[in-house]
Amino acid sequence: MSVRKTVAIAVCKATYKVMRAMGRTARALPGKLAFTIDRDIIRELSEGHKTIVITGTNGKTTTTHMVQQAIIDTYGGAAYDPSSTNLEQGIATTLCLDSTLSGKRRSDWAVIESDEGATKIMLPAMKPQVMVVTNLYRDQVDRYPTWTTARDYIIEAIKSSPDTVLVLDADCQVTASIADAVPNQVIWFGMECDPYDEGIADFDEEVACIKCGQPLSFSHRTFAHLGNFTCPACGYAHHRADIAVTAVADKQEKSCTLTVRAHGKEHVLPVNVRAGYDIYNAVAAFAGLLTLGVPEDRAAEALGHFTHAAHRFEIFDVDGTQTRLLLMKNTAGCNQLINMLASEEQLPETLVCMLGNEIMDGLSTEWIQGVRWEKLITPETDIIVGGPCHDDMRARLLRAGANEERMRTQPDYAALVREIAAMGKPVTVIANCSTIEALRLELVKKYEPIDYWAE
Repeated sequence: MSVRKTVAIAVCKATYKVMRAMGRTARALPGKLAFTIDRDIIRELSEGHKTIVITGTNGKTTTTHMVQQAIIDTYGGAAYDPSSTNLEQGIATTLCLDSTLSGKRRSDWAVIESDEGATKIMLPAMKPQVMVVTNLYRDQVDRYPTWTTARDYIIEAIKSSPDTVLVLDADCQVTASIADAVPNQVIWFGMECDPYDEGIADFDEEVACIKCGQPLSFSHRTFAHLGNFTCPACGYAHHRADIAVTAVADKQEKSCTLTVRAHGKEHVLPVNVRAGYDIYNAVAAFAGLLTLGVPEDRAAEALGHFTHAAHRFEIFDVDGTQTRLLLMKNTAGCNQLINMLASEEQLPETLVCMLGNEIMDGLSTEWIQGVRWEKLITPETDIIVGGPCHDDMRARLLRAGANEERMRTQPDYAALVREIAAMGKPVTVIANCSTIEALRLELVKKYEPIDYWAE
């Protein structure tokens, strides 16, 4: 037994306990201290255990929670992080908390969400059985300046773990190109039907082939740059998915029913997600679970009672004001969020739009310029803008057609909660990572989130 490992685990656990007593999330600092004491702590606590890693630009948190719930339901437990702290320090915290001081893990399984850049540390240390890569968009341009920067980090990581089975999004040309650079076995997932009602989805106007730079053509598109692509110039083309959604039916407020072809067999899956971009997350999770060896019926059952992670889709009753919290992270993801809202019977009458530029958000706010706010904003929409970058948000919404007389600024989160409480009508909050976390910290001081998914 390594003394260094024991000290690292003890310090992590003690720091976590103190920080939780102070009301802090306590997922980053405890692991950072453990990692400082023992640089091999992740490798040491991963040896001999079954691990799945999920990464990608959009959808990794939701997909991770789907997989985690299925693993716990099927096998009784798993090491995972409910707060989705996906850098190496957060993952170290997760593994230390799942271990005794001697380093014996309590769970046989680990379900790990990893930032794309952090995969360079995670894969060499963890050697996971399965890695799911959702999609890769241009995101956080200060960290990932090109479409392929994050992909190249992931490729570098995979080369250190050649036995890891890859579960890749066949509809994303950037994700799919990973398979050309590594020898690993690949399972492909995708969507062969329209996830939205007619007229709701939107697409990137022209998508350049990442191989040769010429325009791609599509025989079928879902949204953004995703779909069945071919490059007429160089021949780079879509892989037929091993596991694919072939139909979406029974679209309800909280759920829909998917027809999924998996390795030649058809499954009908009632899933606890709304029709739209979350369907990609559901099929990614299903593909990852089947690749891990989870029985098909257990994987399908878990997707049927999935509940979203905190911050992704939550509702609070704020003194009678129903307040819905929705997370935005980048242009493509926010456009799909707006598509979801546009598909509802009525557009939100009251919006709170908050924007920050902390490390977790990405330092540049330029990405909001490409969001199609025009589909959501009318001159009658009441809007509050907040967060440190509220001026940027205000300017963009005014260009989208917002009525300046019906827009006000509230950068103070506690004061914002008081304003929401006084409204008495439904409020939809759209905010990025740092701002939604700050608002939620104020909300939970007095209010509990509603279990939206309960019948």
